[in-house]
Amino acid sequence: MEFGAIIWIYLPIVIATIEVIWSLKQTIKKNSYFDSLASLFILTLNGFSVYMLIEISNGGWPTYTPYLIILLSTFLFLIQIRRHKRRKTFGNTV
Repeated sequence: MEFGAIIWIYLPIVIATIEVIWSLKQTIKKNSYFDSLASLFILTLNGFSVYMLIEISNGGWPTYTPYLIILLSTFLFLIQIRRHKRRKTFGNTV
């Protein structure tokens, strides 16, 4: 296994998978319209980027699109976390 494959293919796949799992966990914790919509977008975007990364690893034409998609979904995931933390107060631990 080459070092470049680890950095450019497997690490983004792991990051995308972690984002999907944590986003779905956030949605299950606090089921709101925004969380559901954000999780759907994150799941769709990261699923598409993982598919593209697998195709690139099988000899497809390299492109930066999956990395940009993962970056976009990371921003969406951070907004989802920030909104969840903002709603949490001292008396409200949900």
